[in-house]
Amino acid sequence: MVLLIGEATKLSQYILEKNKGYQLKAKLGVETDTLDMTGKVLRTEMDLPAPERVKEIASELHGELNLQVPIFSATKVDGKRLYEYARKEQEVALPHKIMTFFDLQWIDQGLDFIELSIRCSKGAYIRAWVDLLGKKLGVGAALSELVRTESMPFHLSQALSLEQLAEQMSILGSDLEKLERGFVPMSAALPEARSVRVQGQDQAMILNGLISHDLRAQLISAYRPGQGDLIKILSQREGEMLALVGLEPGRGFVVKRGFRYGTK
Repeated sequence: MVLLIGEATKLSQYILEKNKGYQLKAKLGVETDTLDMTGKVLRTEMDLPAPERVKEIASELHGELNLQVPIFSATKVDGKRLYEYARKEQEVALPHKIMTFFDLQWIDQGLDFIELSIRCSKGAYIRAWVDLLGKKLGVGAALSELVRTESMPFHLSQALSLEQLAEQMSILGSDLEKLERGFVPMSAALPEARSVRVQGQDQAMILNGLISHDLRAQLISAYRPGQGDLIKILSQREGEMLALVGLEPGRGFVVKRGFRYGTK
């Protein structure tokens, strides 16, 4: 999970909308009301398919899938979270949602479990994918373990645990930029976005939400249709993120987000 601090919280909508990656473990031959092993068991099946069959079916479950949203989720129906209906045992029509799954990589497999990594679109439910696998196999399946490994473009291998962070901070003090890993400056938080550096009057104007004529000319040169809709505006000297600029139909380039954090 990506943690945004201070002015970086303004980047949340751009970070959270990216694809995600997970490592999961699922138990075969069981169905629960929560679609994972924390829930009430609704059905068990002892006669399980051969491992080769499980792998074959799982490998077919990729791309866009129209799946039912789990009732134990935060999705709203008629102004209420689905889990509220579930806890009160109230009937509710569960919505369906297009979820995209891709890049399935096998890790381990036993007679009654599978372990693999998978990537998915924002808002996709891994529990729903596991439940679909169980239904396709005819024996049921429930999620037993789940670890998020990616919030693209960031990977778990880049992260620090809270204990590691506390240890590093006790050594380095409050200067996060001295951390060897874990800390990503705002200017590098959206690596797919092109960047333009400004100074002087151009910088003063962008800090007030305005785009100068000279900067607009630079943006036109930097923009690449179909290769990302955002351009990062950085200070010439320190390389600090000053703004995110995007192209809007009928308006041209506009400031999407402005940032202030000690810019000189």
